[in-house]
Amino acid sequence: MTGVDYRNVLKQFLDLRGWEDEIDIDEENGTLSVNTEIGINGQSIRLVIEINPEGDIVDVFFYYTILCKKNKINQMAILLNLIHHRWIFGRFEVYETGHIRWRHRCDFEGAQPVGLTINCIVEPGWQAVNKFADVIAAVALTNSTAEEAIAEYDKNRDNEDQE
Repeated sequence: MTGVDYRNVLKQFLDLRGWEDEIDIDEENGTLSVNTEIGINGQSIRLVIEINPEGDIVDVFFYYTILCKKNKINQMAILLNLIHHRWIFGRFEVYETGHIRWRHRCDFEGAQPVGLTINCIVEPGWQAVNKFADVIAAVALTNSTAEEAIAEYDKNRDNEDQE
């Protein structure tokens, strides 16, 4: 344990973002967390930052509020694998319940993180969720296959590069 005041680190992060969310303290599990709803690319997304001060571990999660249809979970898993070939920061996950999230974990043992540090591990998730929101929604909610959705994503990206 580094002796870092993670409550202050989270407060610095919230101040940096201009947010007034509460910092939740779970004394039983020894964790601190921030849980907030944000809008990304027209979708409501839940951002959760959870810190285990004893282990100097910070977990960042972005939860989609849409659920993947049960019959599309295999296609979603294929899509997320295709996305991981394009995006190296964090990981997208889909569960049998249809829940979809992005997550990243950092171990700060021996470090002295500050609010900007937390922002630096939140930002790639923010970007990933924004970048892939439409393609994830297409597979989760429509008849589009993973291959069709990622082909459309790649086509749109190529068109943007040409403009």
